[in-house]
Amino acid sequence: MWIIKNVVRSFKYLYGLRFEVKGLEHFQVEGPCVIISNHQSVLDMMGLMEILPDRCVQIAKLELLYYASVGLIMYLGGVIFINRKSTGSAKSMMSEVGQAMTKDNVKVWIYPEGTRNLNGDLLPFKKGAFHLAIQSQVPVIPVVYSSFTTFYNPEKNLFTSDQQALRERSGLVFAGVLSRILFLKTLMVAHLVLLSNSD
Repeated sequence: MWIIKNVVRSFKYLYGLRFEVKGLEHFQVEGPCVIISNHQSVLDMMGLMEILPDRCVQIAKLELLYYASVGLIMYLGGVIFINRKSTGSAKSMMSEVGQAMTKDNVKVWIYPEGTRNLNGDLLPFKKGAFHLAIQSQVPVIPVVYSSFTTFYNPEKNLFTSDQQALRERSGLVFAGVLSRILFLKTLMVAHLVLLSNSD
């Protein structure tokens, strides 16, 4: 993952971005966990590199592997690619990830929305991250990126400001997948609103 970290950090300096991280003390989790965050664009990667813990891998859709240099960097960085078009293959891969996560003491970073979303809200969450956490009996740590709309105009590819806020919360454990999804999505929406209004 250090390859991705170094490459992506160079873009942060190139664009002159800086990040304000809040709640980092909640991010210090010993042992494996599932980290979830909202996903707006490839710019998320720059914020991710500010807080990426050691021994952490990302889950990404298989299609990203074929995005030229981005796919190559992700592959070299150890990203685990999931074929979402094949449910059986995806479930099998996630089962392997869960076993490796607990055996090798690895953290897994997943974007549960499953795709980029620049509307300032959260899309419905996919269940994979939550099934993984429950099956592996590990906590879930939500990370919320502030809305990019305060500093980036995607239509013009123009940065209008230079700061993005990240907020972490302590790991949470729930009995069922649906209760976990509902609670964490509600928590993340609340923090997204707070971050958006604090600018």
